[in-house]
Amino acid sequence: MHYRLPANSLIQRGFGVTMNTSTPRSRMSGFETGVRHQFTPQPFNMIQGLTRISIPPALSDADSSLFDLVSSLRIGDADIVIGAASSSLATGRAAKKRGAKFVLDRACPDIRVQQSVCAEEARKLGGIFPASSTSFIDKQLQEYLEADVILSPSEYSRSSFAPDLRAKAVLAPLLGRAPKSSSTVIRRSSDAPFTVGVVGGNPLRKGYFYLLEAWKRLGWANALLLIRSDGELEEYPVLAELLKALPNVEVVRYVPNLSDFYHRCDAFVLPSIDDGFGMALFEAIGHGLPAIATRNCGASELLRDGTDALIVDAFSSEQLAEALERLRQDPQLGPSLASAGARTIQGLYDGGRAILYERGMDEMLNRLGFPAMA
Repeated sequence: MHYRLPANSLIQRGFGVTMNTSTPRSRMSGFETGVRHQFTPQPFNMIQGLTRISIPPALSDADSSLFDLVSSLRIGDADIVIGAASSSLATGRAAKKRGAKFVLDRACPDIRVQQSVCAEEARKLGGIFPASSTSFIDKQLQEYLEADVILSPSEYSRSSFAPDLRAKAVLAPLLGRAPKSSSTVIRRSSDAPFTVGVVGGNPLRKGYFYLLEAWKRLGWANALLLIRSDGELEEYPVLAELLKALPNVEVVRYVPNLSDFYHRCDAFVLPSIDDGFGMALFEAIGHGLPAIATRNCGASELLRDGTDALIVDAFSSEQLAEALERLRQDPQLGPSLASAGARTIQGLYDGGRAILYERGMDEMLNRLGFPAMA
C-alpha cells in the first residue's frame, strides 16, 4: 500500500512511473495500469518472509544497502526519484547527479528519536533492543540531508525532525484505499465476553506494556483481550510475566483474513508509543468498531477525540484503562464513536482518492518545481 499511493498518484498526473522494488510483480496489486516493474531482490528479507524467522538487524541493514547500491546503478533518466528511508542514499545521490529531484519517504519519526524510544522501552521491559549500527543510522541521516523533500505521514512523525529538516517535510497521510462504508461488525450475544482487539507487530513500539497494565488494572470478568501480533512479546520478561498473570489475554499469531479478527471484537485499541500512522486504526473503524488510540499514532490526528474515537496520551496505562472503562460502561458511546468515526474517515476520500495524500503530493510537486503537474 505504501508505495502504491505515490505510484498511482503520479500516473494519474501524467508521469511515467517505474517501480524498482524487491516485491515480485505477482504480489503487486492495486497499481494503475502503466506502472512499470523493475525487480531488485533483498535476499535476507525474502528468506525472512518465507520462513517467518526473524533475521538480525545487521542482515536487514545489509539487504537495504545492497538494494540501494544496485538501484543506484540501474537508475536511468528521471525527473523525480522517490526512495524509501534506509535504502535510498546511493540512489538519491545518483539521481541528483543526473538532474533529478530526490524525495525521501520516511513514514516513521527521525531514526534517532525512534531508536531512543525503543531502547528506553526495552530497558523498562527487561529486554535488549537490537539497535541499528552507527553506520546505518548515519546513512539515514545523510538521506535526510540529501533529500529535496521528505514525505511524512503525520505531524507526530514530522515534529520529530530538527527545524531545518522539518522544513523539508511534507505531510502525506497514508490513508490507503477508501474503506467500505457497508462494513459492519458481527454482533454477538449479550453474555459473550466483552472483547477488545489490537493489531500490531513490534512489541516495543506498539505499547503493549501499557495496554496489559491497563487490562490488569481493570480486572474485568467476562472480558477478552486479543493481541494480533507476530512480534515476540515473550522475549521481554515484563511482558511475559503480564501475559502469564492475565488468563483472559490471547495472542493471535496468524489470521488469513483480518476482517475475521475484527469481527471477533467489540472494540479496538491502538496503544502505540511510536506509530508514524497506524492504518489498523482506520481498518478497525471501517469494520464498525469503536476505537481508542494514543496521540503517538499518526492516524489519530485525523479523528476528533470523544466524537470519532477516544484519544489518550501515549505511555499511560491509566488513561487506557479509563477509556476502556468508558466504552464498556456506556452502551451508547461505542455505537456513537463507531458511526461518527466511519463518517469522518469516509470524508477523507473523494471518489476513492485520498484527499489529504493528494494534497501532500500537490505540495511536493510544487516544491520540486512541477506546479503544472500538481
